[in-house]
Amino acid sequence: MFVLALRRPADPAVVRTATKLKEDLAALRRVTTRRAWPAAAVAEAHHHIYASTQPWLSLARTRRDTTDSPADRARWDVWIAALTPPEQSVRGTYAQACVLVGQGREMLRALRETLAPCPSVGSVAKEIERLIRAGALKPAARVPRRSLARRLRVPTVYVDLALADLATRKLVEIRASGSAVVLDAAARVSAPGLQQDPAIDETSVGAA
Repeated sequence: MFVLALRRPADPAVVRTATKLKEDLAALRRVTTRRAWPAAAVAEAHHHIYASTQPWLSLARTRRDTTDSPADRARWDVWIAALTPPEQSVRGTYAQACVLVGQGREMLRALRETLAPCPSVGSVAKEIERLIRAGALKPAARVPRRSLARRLRVPTVYVDLALADLATRKLVEIRASGSAVVLDAAARVSAPGLQQDPAIDETSVGAA
C-alpha cells in the first residue's frame, strides 16, 4: 500500500530556504538578459551563475547521497559536476553560459521540490511496479504519467525518474517521444502476495 505524506504546518526554516531559492532562481533568469556579450560579460555571467548556485551544492550533494533512485542520483551528479566552480578563471561562451543557467535553474527547482514532505522516487517506482505486476497497468499500455503523479501526490518528474529506473529492469520501455509503455509480462514471474487491482487506463485516470 502506498502511504501518502501528511501535510504539516510550514517550518519557518523551510520557508526561508524556499524564499532564498526563489530569489536565486530569479537571479539566474536575469543573467542572460543582456543584449551585448563581450568576453568580460561572459565571464561576469559565469560568476553570477556560480554565485547563485554554489551555496546550494552542499544540499544537492545531500539529496544525491540520500536518494533511493539511480536515475535521480544521476541527474544530481550532472548538476553538481556542471555547477561546481572551476579552479581557474572561466573562459566560456554565451551559449555555454545559457546552458549553465538552464542547469542551475533545473537544480534549484529540484531542490525546491524536495523541501515539502514527499514520497521518494524509489517508492514511486515500487508503486508503479506493483501496479504492473498486479495487472492494473496492462502490457503495451502507455503509462499515464501525469495521472499517476496526481494520484501519488508527487512531481511529475518523480514519475519520469521512476520509469527510467524501471526501464533498466525491463518493466517499461521509454519511447523516443518520452512516453513509457509497459512491456509484455509473459516472461516475468509475478511477485507473490500481490492483489489484483482494477485495470488503470486512460479513461479512468486521464492521459499521460
